[in-house]
Amino acid sequence: MGNHTKKLSMEIRSLLLNALSNKDWYHFNNTQLVKCWEELDCSNTECPSYKSPNLRCWQVSGTFCEGEPQGEFAKKFGDCQQCKVYKKATKGDPILQIGEDFNNLMFHLKTKEDELRFSVQNTEEKNRELAALNKKIKGLLKKLDSTNVQLKELSNKDGLTGLYNYRFFRRVLREQYSLSKRYRFPLSCIMIDIDYFKAVNDTYGHQAGDSMLCELAEILLKNVRDTDKVVRYGGEEFAILLPHTDQNDSYIKAERIRNLVSDHVFKFRKKNLGITVSLGIATYPTNKNIRLPERLVSYADKALYQAKERGRNQTIIYAGKESMKGKAKPEASDTAPMERRMNPRVQTFIKISGALNSKHLPFCHAVDISCSGVSLLSCKPVDTDEFVSIEMLLPYIRKKTDERRRLEIEGKVIRCQYINGIACNSDKPKGNYLLGIQFVNMSQKHSMYLQKHFVSMFRQGCVF
Repeated sequence: MGNHTKKLSMEIRSLLLNALSNKDWYHFNNTQLVKCWEELDCSNTECPSYKSPNLRCWQVSGTFCEGEPQGEFAKKFGDCQQCKVYKKATKGDPILQIGEDFNNLMFHLKTKEDELRFSVQNTEEKNRELAALNKKIKGLLKKLDSTNVQLKELSNKDGLTGLYNYRFFRRVLREQYSLSKRYRFPLSCIMIDIDYFKAVNDTYGHQAGDSMLCELAEILLKNVRDTDKVVRYGGEEFAILLPHTDQNDSYIKAERIRNLVSDHVFKFRKKNLGITVSLGIATYPTNKNIRLPERLVSYADKALYQAKERGRNQTIIYAGKESMKGKAKPEASDTAPMERRMNPRVQTFIKISGALNSKHLPFCHAVDISCSGVSLLSCKPVDTDEFVSIEMLLPYIRKKTDERRRLEIEGKVIRCQYINGIACNSDKPKGNYLLGIQFVNMSQKHSMYLQKHFVSMFRQGCVF
């Protein structure tokens, strides 16, 4: 017995030392193990220990001992020590018991190592998943930032022309005005409006108008500096903000743009169309009354409509009550309301006669005409809000064989302006006053005749 004990103790000690030194798992070889299904006369084929090569059934989880599935090793081992299968494997021999205890310890540590390894692997896998998710989130955030930049840019751009919009213009106007005021450099604003753009839409359709707006936007962009801001202000109106540009330089640039637009052939569906633009300029600090950034635009807008009412296709520099560039003499009243007609006009030389309260009026010729009114020359002034009777003879529309139309229309004088005299013809006195008359109570028949005359003149390029 002493030699056997010594042998077994040396064997177990050797296994323990090898396990410690080699960091590996070793088992005590127990030849007394029995088959649990034979020892317990069990035929439950669902039991994981049934006919298993692992005869240590106490180390197997989920065995059907006592008819019910048992737990894992750590939970059921206490009961397994009382089982005759375990007792027979140790036979009450302390050495065999120590050997199996060693095996159980190795198994328990191995189980814990496997659980730890699985936990580490699971953690690493989760870390990889988290890293991949983090990378994906970073990519999405980068894409979101790029999208936000694009959305911000789109929110500042006009959807049709691609130019900056009014919202952006207001912000950059305040910024540039503050810089101009602080560092004392000139800041100019050019307002641009297409002459009789409504006539283009009415005659050729809105697609033609949109095409024309896009082409005009390209012309503007190609003829400004990178520091200049070109804006679609609204409808057919554009604005250019020019930092470090004085009044003279802005006028030169505006005239170059005006000439380029006038010479440009706008193409739409195999048709060649031509337009002109009117431009107004204001400059800080040249215009002394500019104390707010909005006033810079307001003054440029006033100059624009001065250009409109002086015949269009020209550039006017705002100068308050002083003379405007391009004109030898200012208008009679610089504070008079500026005309903003909704209907386009055509140049004409229709002979006009009229009467006020049955009295003949010294009218000469019509200067221009639209479907809603007429501008004509008069040798004498007429009070505004007066109602007059007008008789006009429309020219031939298509062929000389067409019947000429004589129209008798009632009108209201909405404007009377001194213009320093324009000769109607060689044998007539000069017309010193320009009257603006709005048609009232016009019959449908006369309206139709005017529309036909207007469309005919427009197609001949007489619109301005």
